[in-house]
Amino acid sequence: MTSLLLSLIVACGPKAPPPPPAAAEVAPAPAPAVEAEPEPAPEPEPPKEVLNANFNATVTSADGTVVTGHVKRVERSADWFGETEWSTAKTDLVVSLDGGSGYKKAPWPDLKTIVIVPGKVPADVDCTYDSNYRPWMYECILKTSGNAVTKDGAKWSVDNRHKWRFTFEDDTSVEFWLKKYPAREQDEGVVDLHSGDPENFALYKKLQQRLREEAEASLVVKVEIN
Repeated sequence: MTSLLLSLIVACGPKAPPPPPAAAEVAPAPAPAVEAEPEPAPEPEPPKEVLNANFNATVTSADGTVVTGHVKRVERSADWFGETEWSTAKTDLVVSLDGGSGYKKAPWPDLKTIVIVPGKVPADVDCTYDSNYRPWMYECILKTSGNAVTKDGAKWSVDNRHKWRFTFEDDTSVEFWLKKYPAREQDEGVVDLHSGDPENFALYKKLQQRLREEAEASLVVKVEIN
């Protein structure tokens, strides 16, 4: 009997605690949204070539070099020295002429010939400096005379200081002046107006020598429009 009671006590003793619940599965965090890369901007179209001329020209330099061909573009400098930009505006592409019959502006196809006669160096050279530049800009300008004949046979003096550029069908080009041939160079150092004589006379001499050499070689002395 005692054995039976012990068996019942053991059988009815405290139950073992239930196993802990399984840990809930955590869903992985969503991957960050990947922004689509913007489409590359289309390449800009190259500017259209300016074709504003349709005549033949022969350009002769002082040393006898001759350039001839069909001109497809005429440009005129915005400044007298051709150092800033070139204009193809129709109102700029005329040559100012002065003659006995008055003053006129002629487009290039109306011209027949222009002959440029340079003066002598240094007698016909004017030199100065421009103190608006830092360092100063020095320039020497050779006087020239431009004599033009228009297609109607009238004779004129050229009154145009700008620089011109003809571009031919093969993309070669020639640049020239019709009146007053310049040479310019900026000084190497800044000078003080209060320190003695600030002018660089050696630079004047250098520019005059450049004009002398170019007047015998690269200076354009004749333009013929055919």
